[in-house]
Amino acid sequence: MRILVVDDEPSIRFSLSELLEDDGHEVREAPHAPAALAVLDESPADLILSDLSMPAMDGLQLLDEVRARHPDALFVLFTAYGDERTAVRALKGGAYDYIPKPWDNEEIRALVRRAREVLALRAENQRLREELAGEFRGLVGDSPAMHDVVRVIRRAAPTDATVLVTGESGTGKEVVARALHGESRRARAPFIALNCSALPGELVEGELFGHLRGSFTGADRDRVGLFEAADGGTIFLDEVGDLAQPAQAKLLRALEERQITRLGATRPTAVDVRVVAATNRPLEEMVRAGDFREDLLYRLQVIALHIPPLRERREDILPIALRFVADFAARHGRSVRELSDATRRALLAYDWPGNVRELRNAIERAVVLAEGGVLDIGDLPVQVSGAAAPLRPVDAALADAPFADARERAVEAWERAFLAAALERHGGNVSQTARALELHRQSLQKKLRQLGLSRE
Repeated sequence: MRILVVDDEPSIRFSLSELLEDDGHEVREAPHAPAALAVLDESPADLILSDLSMPAMDGLQLLDEVRARHPDALFVLFTAYGDERTAVRALKGGAYDYIPKPWDNEEIRALVRRAREVLALRAENQRLREELAGEFRGLVGDSPAMHDVVRVIRRAAPTDATVLVTGESGTGKEVVARALHGESRRARAPFIALNCSALPGELVEGELFGHLRGSFTGADRDRVGLFEAADGGTIFLDEVGDLAQPAQAKLLRALEERQITRLGATRPTAVDVRVVAATNRPLEEMVRAGDFREDLLYRLQVIALHIPPLRERREDILPIALRFVADFAARHGRSVRELSDATRRALLAYDWPGNVRELRNAIERAVVLAEGGVLDIGDLPVQVSGAAAPLRPVDAALADAPFADARERAVEAWERAFLAAALERHGGNVSQTARALELHRQSLQKKLRQLGLSRE
């Protein structure tokens, strides 16, 4: 557990740190409240043990700041013996507990054990809430495809196996990588991401593996690479298919030998890093073309995880959109809470070529422009709102087509609009929609696939 000890007496900080570190906890110290807040802003703590009387800001004032800035942390206040009034104020102010001075070591240990149990219960409750809401570590959706993604994450995360995440741009590959990290034993260590396509090929090696001073023109100092910076944690290599061949060779060595060599160095450095890579490019075709190393591909896709595009899991569109509405309403101070029926139809009918990223941007724009508590279709970007435009009695695009072709296309358009509206009424749930339309679920699924409305 991550514990912060705040006291202006060095001897107390030392004795508490020694006691808690011996019990396997990660302990940091701060001599006063402002220093404690600076430590917390840099890296959060699970439990804060604070004295009451300190210079600059007392323990109750620190409690108020911690509650406002780090509400998930548990706060324990050390009080003078018999000072029940201060203890009551602390508990009313949100403190987890208080301990009167002087204390004994077993009292501290018992308190820390209780705090650990509270935090574990909180984490389990949050996990259950997310599962009930169809959400898992930022991944929102209740489609069979997303259930498969979450299942693989849960199985793979506790291991150190490399994972290759594939999918179109905007599907949420970094969210998946962060979920893998968050569910792993490395969760409290660094998660470092690099977009391999964002840097010129000659700079990627230095960024990944670091360099020594003088190793190339402009290298005026030693630099630690991202592999060393992520030691103990996870490194996420986005667009790994854009790596140049020399960098591919060094990455392969890092994966095989768990060590890297800085540019200009003669000796390797051991690293303990879990690698998650992602790409929207066809790496197998690149291997056949000689643009990507086959041995590196095998190393990267020990576990392969594909995220389907949003158009193939339309039942996830509305839950994701509603999550974004809540997030952006809070961020921008808007009162929007709901989607109008027309908005829902438009969101379900649109194909979302930019996937979740495009949906996110569309919802943020709409929330900012919306008036009142309902997000209406006119708040959406025109390309999205136009997806649900009603059919006209005569469509000029069909006027010159043969009658049979025109009728077939018009019927298909009507079926698409009708089924999109039906899905919207039932929250994207295929089973409920099938029952309401008195169709077999398999028949409806087949029709949805034919119309491009869903695919499992």
